[in-house]
Amino acid sequence: MDMRFTTPRRIESSDMLDGFDCGITPIDEWLSTRSRSAEKQGTAVAYVTYAESGELAGFYSLSAHAMERSNIAGGWLQRNVPERVPMILLGMLGVDRRFQGEGLGRKLLHDAVIRSLNISSELGARALIVDPVDSAAARFYENNGFQHIPESERMFLKLAGKHLV
Repeated sequence: MDMRFTTPRRIESSDMLDGFDCGITPIDEWLSTRSRSAEKQGTAVAYVTYAESGELAGFYSLSAHAMERSNIAGGWLQRNVPERVPMILLGMLGVDRRFQGEGLGRKLLHDAVIRSLNISSELGARALIVDPVDSAAARFYENNGFQHIPESERMFLKLAGKHLV
């Protein structure tokens, strides 16, 4: 991470989440009202990063996921896989407006990909998938190596067969 931001870490009960504003209400609300309960329920884990000033700068969430092979319209993602294709879902990613334009979104995504590759090497997950919130988000993911799932709004980044050096 850039010296300006902390390395992303798991959300803690002491983290102050109020006031985070990435400009997309559902993402802001998920962080402030659902992120902790999602972790307690075992449905998602949020990772946060702070600016040197101590302000919450950004976050992302990961969770286990699977897609029915029959719901994937061809391509690498569907070939030679079980009926339920194991994946990791990048459920949320947000950068507070005060820190947008500084490359933090890309750094958070990079951390999520590295974390997902580590998980995938231990557990098995074919891809990291995301549901872009809008066309700007879709361009962001596309510019960072994600591909569109045919006949779907979803996008994926191949994890299977990739290894960290």
